[in-house]
Parts: sequence; structure tokens; C-alpha cells
Amino acid sequence: MAPDSRFLLVTQNPDVRADVTGALRTRSRQIVDVRDGDHLSALLDRGAQLVLVDLRLPERTISDLAQTLALKREIPIIVLADDDASAWDKASRGSPLERVLVGPFDAQRLSQVADDLVDRSRFLHERLVGQSEAIQQLREQILLVAPTPVTVLITGESGSGKDVVAQALHHYSDRAEGRFKAINCAAIPENLLENELFGHERGAFTDARSQFRGIFEQADGGTVFLDEIGEMALSAQVRLLRVLEERKVTRVGGDTAIPVDVRVLAASNRNLLEAVSAGEFRRDLYYRLKVVELHLSPLRERRDDIPLLLEHYVQQMMTANASAQFSGLSKAGLNLLHEYDWPGNVRELRNLVERLVFLGPKGQVEPEDLVPHLEGAPSTVRHLPVVTSKTPDQSERELIYFALLDLKREVADLRRVVEEGQADSTDPSMTPRPVFHVDTPADVGEARAIDAEGVYAGDAAIVDDAVPSLKQMEREAIEKALSQVGQNRRKAAQLLGIGVRTLYRKLDEYGLK
Repeated sequence: MAPDSRFLLVTQNPDVRADVTGALRTRSRQIVDVRDGDHLSALLDRGAQLVLVDLRLPERTISDLAQTLALKREIPIIVLADDDASAWDKASRGSPLERVLVGPFDAQRLSQVADDLVDRSRFLHERLVGQSEAIQQLREQILLVAPTPVTVLITGESGSGKDVVAQALHHYSDRAEGRFKAINCAAIPENLLENELFGHERGAFTDARSQFRGIFEQADGGTVFLDEIGEMALSAQVRLLRVLEERKVTRVGGDTAIPVDVRVLAASNRNLLEAVSAGEFRRDLYYRLKVVELHLSPLRERRDDIPLLLEHYVQQMMTANASAQFSGLSKAGLNLLHEYDWPGNVRELRNLVERLVFLGPKGQVEPEDLVPHLEGAPSTVRHLPVVTSKTPDQSERELIYFALLDLKREVADLRRVVEEGQADSTDPSMTPRPVFHVDTPADVGEARAIDAEGVYAGDAAIVDDAVPSLKQMEREAIEKALSQVGQNRRKAAQLLGIGVRTLYRKLDEYGLK
């Protein structure tokens, strides 16, 4: 069985190499011997679950190793020291996935620490899945910020995973053993939010028969996560600012300031600066929350992560449910999901996977199995099918209407060429181009009336021969749209103003597939 884990051991000491290899090597682990730091970066890029560093290396080598590993914070590190780790303390910037073992150490202790660090690292990779530059940078930022006490503002679109980032910040902080209390400020009525956050004294209001400790008191020694903080009422914002500055809370109906030791994380899918300008969010609170800002990129900006996310959620659901089944996505189905804009982000993708795993087809999932479930997704831009109030007949009539408008403009351009002898060179849109073939009349010298719409007033028979049928114009419009967007059917449907399913039906009808 091929090993599925790679541990990198940086040492020049044969005794250390023998001890570490004997303690950690298993059938599922490969111990890679690294003599110095020159090739460590390349080996890290190839993948590693753990790095072990022998502090008996030269001090300059230790410094270089620390700089290299500082750029890979998501990889756990074990530092092996004889009796003093000061050389590493000076060089390293620290990481929650880092442990220093001062000798003498035994094999069991080393194996236990290695297992613990790999498990802690797995927490991050299983919740922030992906290999895009944006997601790797976010994981490194989390590991850099998590051990600090600073307040963090997490921004990103709805469904992008802001709650996951908050949980990771708590997990990798010194408060990991404390409580993590989350509250959605948009889900609680304004008159109840302050009560949930700060608690109340007995008799503070009707039905307040007993004292209640709010979220801040409940999370003392831990972390408070305020989701959708942009929806918090201004009165609650004033009290929250006081808590952040004084580290004390006063219950509703009380006058005693109660000290609390909490770290505050906040999240919003709104642009809080715009909310500040609109007078809906306090400027002083905004800057107090934004000591550090972590931004989650929308899924459409990291499309390379889509296959990894699909695989992750499929495996997760099939492992947890014996009744789940999934035969995979066809290439066309995967391409469709890759091009989709995912307005609901990772949450929408997970919901789609859950639907396919339990209610999907028995065979491979094709585009026609996906399109009905993507149509209902809200989007401010029309890309893949969206729900509209138009019937198929209305959409087809619109297609014909726009084709006729194009034809009208082109005939008007042709008339201008005939009358003026040349097109307006200052307007590139007026450059004449052939639309269809028109037989030359026998008597070219005969004057012909042209009406205001650019259509010949006389000789109806010739006009009938010149104008193609509606189906021909529809076909030409579809071919033209496909050509302009490089045969991308989603974009062609958007350009034509019709749904993707209508376009697929027209392609079948005209034999354009």
C-alpha cells in the first residue's frame, strides 16, 4: 500500500534520523530525509503533512528554515531541541501548528505530538477546502491571526463560509478550550438583541422573573462571534462599543459593570463603510471591529476549487449516510458547474450536492439534471438560467423581435450607402456588411421608393424574395450569437435574452448541435 502521508525530516544527525524514523514511520507514512533547507521549499510544494526540524543544524540554516516555513503556516512543525530552543524562538514567528520538544524525548511522546498536530491541521483543510491562491492565503492568515487577541472583521458574500473562518480562528487560538458563542444579529428582533448579548436583571421588564446572563458572560474566557453585524440596531452598537473598549458588560435593567474576558469576531456581507456613510453603522465601532479584516472570495472567483469542493461534500455525505449514492458528474455537467456563477457560494454548492446524492439520477449527472436546480438561484446578473415570468412563447417572440430590429438597422445602413455613396467613416457601427443575397433587378435604372423604415415601398414580390423567413432569421441570430461568444451556450443565451433550455430546444430544432 502506497503511503498517504509525507513527513519531512530536516537533520544532519544520523542518530536523530534513526530515532524519528523508528518512532513515526508506518505503512501509511513516508519519512523524507532533508539534509538542509535548500530544497525544503520545493518539497513543501509537492505536499507534506508534517515537518520536523533538528535544532542542531547551523544557526544560519535554522533562520532560513524558519523563513521558508513562515510562508507555509498550514503545515505542522515539530522542533527537536536538546535543551534550549532559543535559536528557534528568535527565528520563528510562531504558529498554532508548531510544537517544540526539548529532549530527551521518547518515541511515544513524539508520535503523540505528531498525531495531534496533523489532526489540528486537518480541521482547517476539511473546513476551508481548496487549492486556489485565495483559499491558501486565507488559511495562512487564519493561522497568523488566530493566536493573537485582536478583534477580527470577516467579510464576504452570503454563503461564502464566514462562520467557518470564525470557528477556525477560535480553534487555533489560546481560547480553544473556552466556549464559542455565535449569534446572528439579523435573525433576532431589535428589542431582544440587547437582551441576548448583554443579559438582563430580574424585573428589568415584564416576564423577567429571573436573572439572565448574556452571550458575553456565557463566553467568558472564550470567543463571541457576531454574524451579520451590519444589521445591528444603533442602540445595541453603542453598548457593544463600550464592551469592546472597557471589557465590561452591564445587563439590561442593571447598573453593575461586569468584567468579561472574551475575544470578539464579527462578520458582515454588507459593505460596512457604505453603511457608515448612510448613517446605519457607527464609524467608531467599524474601526474598533476592523483591527484585522479577513475577506472570503466568492466561489466564482476561485472556480478551480469547485471540483475539490464537490469531491469533499460527496465523500462527506456518502460516509455519513448509507443510503446515499452518486455515480459522478459527466464532463459536460462539470463544465456547466464550472461556468455557473454560484450566487449562493459554497452553501449553494453543498445543497446541490446533497440533493444529487439523495435524489439525483442513478447514472452520471448530466447538464439537464443540473439546470432545474440552478435556475432558482438569485443572481443580479443573468448567466445560467434564472427564473423569469416569461413563457417560452414570449421569449421566442423577443428573439424574433430583436432579430428584426437588427435587420432594420442593417437595411437602413444599406440605404445610406446607396444614397450617400459611402458609410460614415467616423462611426464603425455604420460599416456595411452583407446580410443576405438580393437578386439585381432587370432594370437597375428604375427609381424605387424607400420608406422611412428602410424598406422598398414598391415591388412586393422582390421584397418577399429578399427577406428570409422568421425561422431563417432565428437560426441566423443563434448562429451569430454562438459565433460571437466562442460557442459558449450559456453566454449565447444571455446575449439573445432567452433561457438556456429554450436555446437547447432551438439548437435541436435547427440541427445546430
